[in-house]
Amino acid sequence: MSTKTRTTGFTQGIGKWMGTAEVYDGNGRFLGNATDRRHVQKQAGENRVKIDLSFIGPMKFAGHYFIEDHTDFRLYKGPANTGFAETLSENLIDANAYWPVTGLTQRFFLMILPDGNRQMSLGLMSRGDKLIYAVVGEYQRVEDEYEGIPALVNGTAYDLHDDPAGGRGEVLLQRNGTWQGELSTLDGDLNKMTSSQYFETVRQGEPAARPYIDVSISGSPFAPDEQTMTLQTNQWEAWSAPGNLVGSYSMSGGRALSGHFHYLNEQLRVWRREVVSHDGTMKAVLHTWYRGGVRVGVQFGVLEFAA
Repeated sequence: MSTKTRTTGFTQGIGKWMGTAEVYDGNGRFLGNATDRRHVQKQAGENRVKIDLSFIGPMKFAGHYFIEDHTDFRLYKGPANTGFAETLSENLIDANAYWPVTGLTQRFFLMILPDGNRQMSLGLMSRGDKLIYAVVGEYQRVEDEYEGIPALVNGTAYDLHDDPAGGRGEVLLQRNGTWQGELSTLDGDLNKMTSSQYFETVRQGEPAARPYIDVSISGSPFAPDEQTMTLQTNQWEAWSAPGNLVGSYSMSGGRALSGHFHYLNEQLRVWRREVVSHDGTMKAVLHTWYRGGVRVGVQFGVLEFAA
């Protein structure tokens, strides 16, 4: 029997947040950092919050918008941002929105980490179906007006534009090691299911004309058996060989990915979106499962890395 996981809505985001987003172009190339400041205020006597924000970087905008909180979902009411977000938990929203001042459509998830004082996000900014920017965000709650700028990689877009690792020395998503942790699970109607221990092990092949990685995955109730696949990679994208588990993803700076994989025996497809923290120790994951165009479930949470 399933039970609703959302009883109080997305409640943990009230306050002031500051971060340094990394902005990549649609091919995953580094364009530059951006300072992102947000002040989230509850409106007295109303089921809505006001967001004042400024985002200054390769793209820039400032303004405010209102969010109506309906517990299971949120409505972005403008003027700076309009759209709809599903509340997957008290710490996670999955949004589809439009920023009129930029003319860009956004597919976006925002996750508050277990400590309650950090956020990680991935914004895929498109015009039509053309991906223009990928914005990889990591933010911290601030109490004072200025508490220093969160960690960033020093460098210039000129030097880092053609570096698939974004200046970090290695593609964080494809290091040898295991990502593991407990992921929450929802069914297709976003009712809570039993959480599960998730494991993803990556092994790099020997450098060659076509580098590859071997990946094994276990811990999803939608495909419970251990699954393995071999991915060719050019450090910007990865794509599978034939098998039961097939698909591909694209990366931004080696620390964020978005891609689709098909579990042929299970007749399921999963849309994977993942963001690795600045220091490479953890990643926020949001996996949405489909049969055809119908959502059958969601897995999400934070995984820790063990080399």
